[in-house]
Amino acid sequence: MKLQTESLIVSILIILAGVGALEIGFSSSIFEILAGVFASNFLELGELSWIDFLSNLGLLGLMFFAGLETDPELMRKNLLKSLFIGFSSYFFPLVSIFYFAHYVLHYPFEASLLIGIALSTTSLALVYPLLKEKGLLQHSTGQVLLAAAMIVDISSMLTMSFLFEGINLYNFIFSVALILLLFRLPKWGEMLFDRYEGNQIEFKTRFIILVLVALGFLSETVHINEAVLAFTAGIFFAEFFRKDELTEKKVRAVIFGFLAPFFFFKAGYSVKLSVLSWKVVFLALFLGTIAFVTKYIGTVYATSNLFKGAVYKLAGLFFNMRLTFGIVASVFGLKSGLIDEETYVALLIIVVATSLVSSIISNRMPHEAERDLLEDIFKI
Repeated sequence: MKLQTESLIVSILIILAGVGALEIGFSSSIFEILAGVFASNFLELGELSWIDFLSNLGLLGLMFFAGLETDPELMRKNLLKSLFIGFSSYFFPLVSIFYFAHYVLHYPFEASLLIGIALSTTSLALVYPLLKEKGLLQHSTGQVLLAAAMIVDISSMLTMSFLFEGINLYNFIFSVALILLLFRLPKWGEMLFDRYEGNQIEFKTRFIILVLVALGFLSETVHINEAVLAFTAGIFFAEFFRKDELTEKKVRAVIFGFLAPFFFFKAGYSVKLSVLSWKVVFLALFLGTIAFVTKYIGTVYATSNLFKGAVYKLAGLFFNMRLTFGIVASVFGLKSGLIDEETYVALLIIVVATSLVSSIISNRMPHEAERDLLEDIFKI
């Protein structure tokens, strides 16, 4: 099918997904994932390799804005709370899923570890839009949950890097240099912006897009999840955007209006129902149930010990959204030969299905649970 026809169909599906989300009141990202699943299995669109670049930029843009809306002071103030929630939400399901995969399903040791990592993560790319849509990022509760989700994502990345890719002195030095570069980039950007102030080529927007593209390239060199790098860059650029709200609005329009929908669409497009078998169905139900329950328990245990009210109910659902790094880990497992295609498809189904289920349930939660989230309701 010609590129023009493919791009038209994908664009129409993304628009319809947005309309459906507005009409029903669900997160648009979930509808965009479903649009991708529909296109992948009921329309003959081919590989859609042209979407890869756009979807990757969409992911980086989402994480960049998640960093922009992070309050470093609140994060420092509540660091221990975020660490407690993040570690409990990650390591409890990781150990549980590894046990069942290795000792019950008899997967090899390394494959079991990979399955555990893929199903124990939490997607910042999904948690961030939900917290934003519910107006939580201006409050301590939302900042703590966002930071905890970031900790889960970083823990996933570090675990996989350490166990399967290795961490050497070169990567460590490069990572330190990259952090120093991120620290200076906003200042260098301001110098360039002052020089080319008043131009018609939207230089500031171009500069930010260049930064995001460069982060995607550098992440492969330092073996750090590109989402984590983009999140960190957003924190460094926060002060600059607070001074220039117009540029922030322009970049936001590009990311949320154009690039981010392609990321969610591509995530759904990777789910191929044609390889469904009884093994895939069994694995999806068995491991999916364990993943959902253990993630919920691990998150609820931590949040119920820190917060009053019903915060833990929504937190347990939010942290069950494991899209981004869950897909990354699954793809790595398939390409490296650690898991077969049926296991890979089962993992993708679990990653997408648990995100959908969590979103549906959270949208049906009583309003008092959301009111609790909007307050500073720490027990300690």
